[in-house]
Amino acid sequence: MAERINLDRKTWSKGSQPVVFESETVDALAGIILALLGEVVVLKDRLDANERLLEAAGLHGPANIDTFAPDAQARDYRGTYRQGIYDRVLGTARDKLMPNALTEQTAYEGVLDAVTRD
Repeated sequence: MAERINLDRKTWSKGSQPVVFESETVDALAGIILALLGEVVVLKDRLDANERLLEAAGLHGPANIDTFAPDAQARDYRGTYRQGIYDRVLGTARDKLMPNALTEQTAYEGVLDAVTRD
């Protein structure tokens, strides 16, 4: 089994990032699409392997999967991995587009705080 690395990568490249398309927004959207594509491919490979193993073992089929109701532990697990997927897929847009939006929001909140304090 291959060792998975960089699962909790916290550092990002420093310096300016090249803009490949006509704007940072389009670059961010392209990054989202590519990250999502990677997630879908991995999911499809894992699902295919699981279905083949289950069929070979004579266990259950798609009808059982369609009627499956997850318990609380499964729902918690799914919530955690969904958040990881959201972070990986939307991280490009967050990192490229959000700093400016957050700066504007912080400035707005500062003005709002100063006005409401008096």
